[in-house]
Amino acid sequence: MGRTVVVLGGGISGLAASYHLSRAPCPPKVVLVEGSERLGGWIRSVRGPDGAVFELGPRGIRPAGVLGARTLLMVMLGGSWLRTLEARGSVLSQELFQKEAEKAAATQLGLKEPPSHCLVHLHKNCIPQYTLGHWQKLESATQFLAAQKLPLTLAGASYEGVAVNDCIESGRQAAARVLGTEPNS
Repeated sequence: MGRTVVVLGGGISGLAASYHLSRAPCPPKVVLVEGSERLGGWIRSVRGPDGAVFELGPRGIRPAGVLGARTLLMVMLGGSWLRTLEARGSVLSQELFQKEAEKAAATQLGLKEPPSHCLVHLHKNCIPQYTLGHWQKLESATQFLAAQKLPLTLAGASYEGVAVNDCIESGRQAAARVLGTEPNS
């Protein structure tokens, strides 16, 4: 009977790992386990009330072809600007955020026309970043897994990069470790 590899999580790293495992010369049986109703993790498409499709996630993704000819601008506001508004007791509304985002895009990019479609979300404390000592904890976990000879490898935004390309590469490297091949640099 062949080897079975279980991939926990159907986010971009889990999908990349599953893909690379299934493409191996002697692929194992791959079982992908996802806890939510959809695959993709933080990456998802949302249809706005006016029918426009927005690609959300760690980064905006522009579709290929004719649809890609339009530009998607993602404006992130926060930090001291948001804390100042909160301290003043300002009403934090979608209208306020849209107005400020349009003003920032016009000022910084020289845009003359307002956007044709807008989608506004408020995500507090959402800029991904690692805490002090993250790399040491990651190295300790890696050494523990190796010392205990546990058949487990880690991949995803929590480990070695939060961007989409980091997550895809993390999944590829995890698959290479499971298969016993060296990941290409």
